Amino acid sequence: NVYAHRLMGKSALQAAIDGTIEVVPSVFSSIATTIFAFVPMFFVTGVMGKFFAVMPLAVIAILLISLFESIFILSCHLAHSHDAESDRESSVPTLLQRARRWRRDNSSVILRATLGPLLIALALLWDFFSYPFRVIGHGVSWVSQHFEHGLDRFINDVYAPFVRNCLKYPAIVSALAISFLLLSAAIVKSGKVPFKIFPDLDASIIEGVVIFPDGTPKRITDDATLRIEQALMRVNERLKPENDGRDLVELRFRVVGQVRSGSPGGAEQRTEGGHAGTVKVALAPTEARSIRSQRIVEEWRKEVGAIPGSETLRYGTVAMGPGGKKIEFKLLAAPERMADLEAAVEECKVQLATYTGVFDIDDDSRPGKWELQLQVRERARALGVPLEDVARTVRNSYYGDEVMRLQRGRHEVKLMVRYPQEERKSLADFDQLRVASADGIKRPITELAQVNVARSYSEINRVDQKRSITITADVNDTNPNADATKVVDDMRTNFVPKLLAEYPGLSVRWEGQAEQSQESMGSLFIGLAISLLATFVLLTLQFKSYVQPLIIMAVIPFGMVGAVIGHLVLGLPLTLFSVLGLVALTGIVVNDSIVLIDFINHRIDEGMSLSQAVAESGVRRFRPVMLTSLTTIAGLFPIIMEKSFQAQLLIPMATSICFG
Repeated sequence: NVYAHRLMGKSALQAAIDGTIEVVPSVFSSIATTIFAFVPMFFVTGVMGKFFAVMPLAVIAILLISLFESIFILSCHLAHSHDAESDRESSVPTLLQRARRWRRDNSSVILRATLGPLLIALALLWDFFSYPFRVIGHGVSWVSQHFEHGLDRFINDVYAPFVRNCLKYPAIVSALAISFLLLSAAIVKSGKVPFKIFPDLDASIIEGVVIFPDGTPKRITDDATLRIEQALMRVNERLKPENDGRDLVELRFRVVGQVRSGSPGGAEQRTEGGHAGTVKVALAPTEARSIRSQRIVEEWRKEVGAIPGSETLRYGTVAMGPGGKKIEFKLLAAPERMADLEAAVEECKVQLATYTGVFDIDDDSRPGKWELQLQVRERARALGVPLEDVARTVRNSYYGDEVMRLQRGRHEVKLMVRYPQEERKSLADFDQLRVASADGIKRPITELAQVNVARSYSEINRVDQKRSITITADVNDTNPNADATKVVDDMRTNFVPKLLAEYPGLSVRWEGQAEQSQESMGSLFIGLAISLLATFVLLTLQFKSYVQPLIIMAVIPFGMVGAVIGHLVLGLPLTLFSVLGLVALTGIVVNDSIVLIDFINHRIDEGMSLSQAVAESGVRRFRPVMLTSLTTIAGLFPIIMEKSFQAQLLIPMATSICFG
């Protein structure tokens, strides 16, 4: 705007004052609306909210500092600037010329003989070393002048006639704009640009987990983990040629006896015992390999194949994002309906196996060790032998019964009495146990209780005093037909209602990535609604109108057109981060509209017609709008081109803002 006032013939100082004062209200509103656009990120709840909390703080601080700089500092710089004509007319002498003039005008012979030649030598050195910079400066000035003239010709010869023609046919222009908006929505709906809550990040850590039945010797688990590790190295050797001969695996280690798994931010699942083992692998950085971690895991799974006797065999990546699996839900039932709960779990696992790309279907109801379960017979009740007496006899025989305590110095030692070890080794010895009845006769335990050999649960999970079993599954990211969101939606709407009707005592609780992401999306849209309301109130106060703020905010949906095109061109899916970029884009697209409407109002106040005011304001604001957009794109484009792991989260957001 200061440049436009300079073209009117004003001095640099006056142009800086008039140009700054003219746009201060609209610039303030623009900064405020941009801040409002980033405020919804504060409302994001759950694990994802921790990812986004820092970004709005940094952006808002930068916007406030830039507002102060543009109003008070930039205007001062512009007030002391000179245009090219005045620079050429001023003919400011160079350092060499000033040194020679000083030497000529100085009356002291000694100074002329000593300091004069020294200053001339310094000036010559200065001119010599500054020559490349002067050449670069002349080149930049030449490019700037030609760009300025070319831009003026484009504005006057192309853009201005185009705007006037658009104003003649507003219905056609509006119809085309709405058509592009509907087309972008159709592209998303058709799946050309799929929508995924969380992007498929290229992880740097992968793992393979194997779990055998409880009680399996550690030697078998160790052999299985060794087999998994060797399969990984074969995959590494097979894929090395595709990675320019570089290794994909940097570090690897095996653990037998403990398995810990879970994504950052999610609940950690832990299995301990010699029957569980894991192989963790640190891959080469994403910049040093051209093969994504998802493909490495898929090849690893195929190379290992099935491991006989294992209850769980899964592979996955350890990446940032919402905790839990892509498909995860709990089935709940009262303890007495445990049989129905287990049957329903099996039906759910069978149903999940029918979906394309779904694998690693598992549940947390794992059987534990084999045990002897006692059930008292009717004869025992008739003889007055309760279950407690039977259990106490078994405990005293194998664990021991405390008969007395001995004092040895300052320590107290318990004296326990139980059967000798050689009589506690076999089931035959167990059948010889005798239990005293009420009549004083000791009878065999098999006469009083029925002994069943069965496997117990390794752990019992409860939610609100109900038994719960969690069902989890993963989805193949490399399969274009696999979509975790669609699987969860189909299970919710079609399968689960029929299951609950078949087993009336059951209930379901959805968890995992999908549930957390939907919670984050819901809180984000609540924040967006508050942000739009605050923007509308601010614009209403500025323009003293209810219609003009609606006109300004009507451009917000059209930013989605560019965002969808950008994701389509770059081959990216729409994610939660893309939505955050669209939310931030609302403040950016509103900024230019605010200043444009403000210019139109000023032109109308000066007596222009509406069409003339719109056309002239469009021509006046073309340069700052274009420069603002180009600088924003230039600042975000390096993020789009970045290949590092950390940048993968921000690429969808930067794409929405740049193309939008």
